[in-house]
Amino acid sequence: MSKYAFPAIFRWDEEEQVYDVTFPNIENCFTAGENQPEALENAADALALILCDMEDEHAVIPLPAPLDTLSAGEKGFVSLVAADTDAYREIIERENNPIKYARKQAGLNIKMLAELLGAPYRTVQEWNAGRRLPPPWVQRLIVEKIEANA
Repeated sequence: MSKYAFPAIFRWDEEEQVYDVTFPNIENCFTAGENQPEALENAADALALILCDMEDEHAVIPLPAPLDTLSAGEKGFVSLVAADTDAYREIIERENNPIKYARKQAGLNIKMLAELLGAPYRTVQEWNAGRRLPPPWVQRLIVEKIEANA
């Protein structure tokens, strides 16, 4: 639950026509992109995801390797990639359960939200837990109502 910066190695793969991205200090953290901007964006996403998992598992997060010790070869480059696990978790929560996210942002508890929507408490409780969510278009309407009353 912090901010990090780790070096990543970006290598052009002629056969696949993508930049392969690896993080030398972090096991199983790799991605790719069709161009440099996409590879950098995907690298930040992959790094944030793996660091969130490591934090959740209370795993030891290694120190970043010094940039001057890394080489990407002729058709590659080394770059620092930043990750903010708190911001990443917020994005994931907003995407996975927009009703819960909007409720929390508005400072409403489940009972208050049920009253605002005129919905049964148990139904709102299920939505909050991520079970039996309404269709996406209904979720958008609920979020709009929460935001309008915040």
